[in-house]
Amino acid sequence: MLLSEKYAPTSLNGIVGNDEAIKRIVSFGAEAQAGKIGNPIMIYGNPGIGKTAAAHALAYSNGFDLIELSASDYRSSEMLEKKLLPANSTRNLFNRKIMILFDEIDEISAKFDKGVEQSLLKLIKTRRHPVVLTANDFWNRNILFLRNEVEKVEFKNPRKTDVVKLLVNVLEKEGKSVDLLIVNEIAQRSSGDIRGALNDLEFMMDSPKELMEFMGARDRKVEVFKVLDKIFFSKSFDIARNAMFSSDVDLGTMINWLEQNIPVRYMSKKGKIDAYENLARASMFNDKASRVNYYGYLRYASVIMSAGVAVSNDGSVSMLRNYTFPSNIKYMSVSKGDRNALSKIAAKLSPILHTSKKGILNSYLPMLKIMIDKAKTDYGKERVDEFMMSSFRLEPEEVDKISEYYQFR
Repeated sequence: MLLSEKYAPTSLNGIVGNDEAIKRIVSFGAEAQAGKIGNPIMIYGNPGIGKTAAAHALAYSNGFDLIELSASDYRSSEMLEKKLLPANSTRNLFNRKIMILFDEIDEISAKFDKGVEQSLLKLIKTRRHPVVLTANDFWNRNILFLRNEVEKVEFKNPRKTDVVKLLVNVLEKEGKSVDLLIVNEIAQRSSGDIRGALNDLEFMMDSPKELMEFMGARDRKVEVFKVLDKIFFSKSFDIARNAMFSSDVDLGTMINWLEQNIPVRYMSKKGKIDAYENLARASMFNDKASRVNYYGYLRYASVIMSAGVAVSNDGSVSMLRNYTFPSNIKYMSVSKGDRNALSKIAAKLSPILHTSKKGILNSYLPMLKIMIDKAKTDYGKERVDEFMMSSFRLEPEEVDKISEYYQFR
């Protein structure tokens, strides 16, 4: 069992920091115990700081049976109503009290079933049980329809000293020893992400100190590097899988990063072959999820691309080279002005190539860059510019932009 699961708090006293928010949650639980079903509360704040743990502790400490829904359950109003509406009208078989948790409610997306919003509102307005919601961003436009229906409870990032205290306590219980400097570094880099700090601590408990420099700061901007570190260096099914599950990295993006960096990290032929085979399987599930509109396949893709690649590590791993940025998503790293220019190019090509702007930015432009560069060598820039204008309505400066920002390394 992962440390983040093993030491998940079973009472609200075990939540690190956020004393004022905890007081309100305790009060909410007391009111529910007394039979007063007030407005639902929405606990919001950055990932990993204890929102879901607080909801679980609230239910556990008050003797409520918890009915929990997560992001995958918000895709269909039919699924939502089937799971929740009967539970919202009755008690369970043993006449125990029920609490309903909507975890990561801001994962609702406009591309999902339009009836989900109506089903949620119907359940909340006719509720007979206490309802708790969690979200990373209370102001997310996806949950605009809920703002007037809930009471917001903000969770802020806990202080570094609180995180250090928790990590030291866990080490004592585990009978493990990690240099206090490393513990402080983990707490500093966690940016308040308790779950992430525990995962990092578990990673370092049986790893050489030298790996600390590869862990990076737990910053959403470099979240992808953190996940890659866990996959390539842990050799652990659970650590790699949990790193992927707890991150905000899009699966398609991670496939691109892994594809580009397997040869950067794995040195043996067998390690590379096994890793690419698992990545190929993950890619098939990821593509199938979109093609058949069944997102259960994403669970398989996530596990295979993370844990599958991690267990392909046969011990021959390089730590000397930096990660290589995937060329087919390089446009995300350029300035806002340049991204806008590339987006306009994709918009021009979309009706011609009969595919989405995202598909053009990720797949077509990198290939087009190779073709353009070769054609310039064979026929000269002037003829290439004329052809691109007549065939794709691209200006010479737009052609240059493609060559400039889609570099293969």
